Amino acid sequence: MATIRDWADGYLAQARADLKGAQAIGAASPSTFAMLLQMVFEKFAKAALLRSGAVTLDWARGSHGAASRMLLALRQQRRLLEPLGGTKVWEDVLWVVSTLEQAHPQLAPPEGPQLEYPWEDARAEIRWPARDLQIATALGDPRKNLATRVLRFAMLLSDRFDDVFP
Repeated sequence: MATIRDWADGYLAQARADLKGAQAIGAASPSTFAMLLQMVFEKFAKAALLRSGAVTLDWARGSHGAASRMLLALRQQRRLLEPLGGTKVWEDVLWVVSTLEQAHPQLAPPEGPQLEYPWEDARAEIRWPARDLQIATALGDPRKNLATRVLRFAMLLSDRFDDVFP
């Protein structure tokens, strides 16, 4: 029978595979890039939370709110972010991770913007992520440099994951 550590390692391995996909796509397709980044950070978070014993396997398998729990731990336990440069260095990236999580279809309001599906706005107009999702637009804007920073943070987290979350 697989252990919790086995599951955590599986989530970590898949986060790294998803990160390679995000790197390949980059900001050329911002809404797809945003979707992949959300998946990357959700899986990093589930791996971290399982390793620390903060969540059960059932919770990890059924929840899409893991990234916010990991962000809370990173902010409350500043020593976790020290190997990555500290909270102040990455505040904009932490905001992106939180915003991406809130746009997950299971967490976003049905009438609001979300990562994967069209939605109807307050004026009864249909919107869709590739055109109308603000976080995707921000990630695709080369003047903001967010895509590069988020990828840099994700790669650093991937490289130092075992040090931050043993």
